[in-house]
Amino acid sequence: MHLSICADDIGQDPSINEASLKLFSLGRLSQVSVLALAPFVKCAREDLLSARNNGLQIGLHLNLTLPFQAALYCQPLARLILLSQLRLLPTMAIEACILQQLQTFEDLFQITPDFIDGHQHIHQFPQIRDILIRILSERYPHHSSLWLRSTALPKFTGYLPQAWKSHTLNLLGGSQFLALLDENNIKHNAGFLGVYGFNAPTQASYQQLMQAWLLLANEGSLVMCHPANTAVANDGIGSQRWIEYQYLTSSAFGQDLEDNGITVRSSAHTASI
Repeated sequence: MHLSICADDIGQDPSINEASLKLFSLGRLSQVSVLALAPFVKCAREDLLSARNNGLQIGLHLNLTLPFQAALYCQPLARLILLSQLRLLPTMAIEACILQQLQTFEDLFQITPDFIDGHQHIHQFPQIRDILIRILSERYPHHSSLWLRSTALPKFTGYLPQAWKSHTLNLLGGSQFLALLDENNIKHNAGFLGVYGFNAPTQASYQQLMQAWLLLANEGSLVMCHPANTAVANDGIGSQRWIEYQYLTSSAFGQDLEDNGITVRSSAHTASI
């Protein structure tokens, strides 16, 4: 079975960039998702493009909550959720932000994003998802390989760890976004895993979560991760990133993949444009 594993937040810190590239070199990662306006994107450009020549997918991690210096619009997550659910977000500002980040990504890498997702999953929120899909249909009308991240769960029977958070994503727009992707014939992953409260204090506890996710994965499912090769200062999940990285680079993770008959490879194409 083929499973996609994506590292988010590329560009936020050099240790995140380095960890993600290391994991790809080990065959433990298939995608990275880039914060286009983040301060450490440019320094990773050449290494990322070199890895892409060997199969890594590079996507845009659309951001509306991290206050980067160049950001045109930014809100705390709770306020963004409230405004989007009430459909009170400023349409023109959201459109400008999406276009800015797409253009910045294209200018830097000289490619179209292989895929698009959202920091804190904001790409699936009401208003934002409609604006995003409209922009993509206008900007890339003939781009048949671009796909978007669905946060809908795979079809599964079994134990889902910390299920409340996955179901919260669904309530915040996951199921509606999946229906919208299918309605517009947009490619997406076949189920989303890796959601938890960033509260696994040891490698062993994170491994237990991963083992459950691997059991639930379908062909074409995607697991997100947030590794860094050291704890990241001034980051809400900075210490958890190091724990994830230690496990993901370990022989234990390799064995867990083998035990489940899983090969890490991009396979997130379940619908066609």
